[in-house]
Amino acid sequence: MKPIIISAGLALISSAIAPVALAACDISQTKCMVNNGKCNIKFKNQTAESGGSSGGTSLEQASLAQTIQIKARKANGNKAGNKLVINSGANSTMNIENKADKDFQDIRISSQTASEAVSDTNMTCADVQAVLNGNGTCKIFNGTGSGFPGYRLGFSCDGGNVSGPPK
Repeated sequence: MKPIIISAGLALISSAIAPVALAACDISQTKCMVNNGKCNIKFKNQTAESGGSSGGTSLEQASLAQTIQIKARKANGNKAGNKLVINSGANSTMNIENKADKDFQDIRISSQTASEAVSDTNMTCADVQAVLNGNGTCKIFNGTGSGFPGYRLGFSCDGGNVSGPPK
């Protein structure tokens, strides 16, 4: 009888110290889901512009036109569904409902054409939820700032007063 108790105790200890997977982003209580609407985020690539989008971030907007890539990511870093590729000056819409069905955790924004010179940024689940509770529009811009070497991508979303990277 003692080996069974020891085995059960070891199993309990093992499960307590095992790494815990991060939960997927829950959008079930966002305005768009509650109202049976479309849960989309429209991303505008404004990397060629030199002002107007960097409010609320730690970056100062600087013009560096580039093609950006936006992908929803799972907890393991793999993409959750298709990624968006948006040329400078263009925009594209991501259906967040489809990403939620694939257990996405965050959204990664990176440069496709200037990846050596420009650092990526992430929208957290809380950012995504706030944008979905707003008007669902985000501007992606290029900037410089203290604490970041060289250039870095930033975002400023009209809906939800969301911006990043944070100050």
